[in-house]
Amino acid sequence: MAAEAMDVQQLLLLAREKSEQGRSHLFEVMGDLFQEQAAVLSAQERAIMVDILEKLVREVSRDIRLKLSQRLADLPGTPRELAVLLANDEIDIASPILMRCRALQDSDLIEIVHHRSRQHILAVAMRRDLSMSVSDVLVETGHNDVIMALLSNQDARISESTLAY
Repeated sequence: MAAEAMDVQQLLLLAREKSEQGRSHLFEVMGDLFQEQAAVLSAQERAIMVDILEKLVREVSRDIRLKLSQRLADLPGTPRELAVLLANDEIDIASPILMRCRALQDSDLIEIVHHRSRQHILAVAMRRDLSMSVSDVLVETGHNDVIMALLSNQDARISESTLAY
């Protein structure tokens, strides 16, 4: 069932479905709506959908979250809240978002560096167009593998003081 062909009644029926299959289908449809209809959704509609997806993310299978992460990583207009949610998931799910999603802000990336696993930090270090402030925080971790990944990242902007370090 294509997302654009679904009406509100069908979405409500899916939302009432408590099985894992029903939850997974609703999650996929909501992800499709973001991908296909992002430009026409109002701010309120986007906020409601993000809220629903945040609640569903703990109930859907890892494979569904992975597919959504891979689809949204390069999508312009990905909601920041959804990107942050996926960026804090298991590393396989988080990696595409951490490395490619433009919705994440420096503050989101810095929070991930401070609070997530070494694999999450490495994915941030490999991100395209990495800012100087995030590069500085990555170096402050003191992890040699993170610093090496940062130095190998040709798209990273690194301050002179960080390079001197």
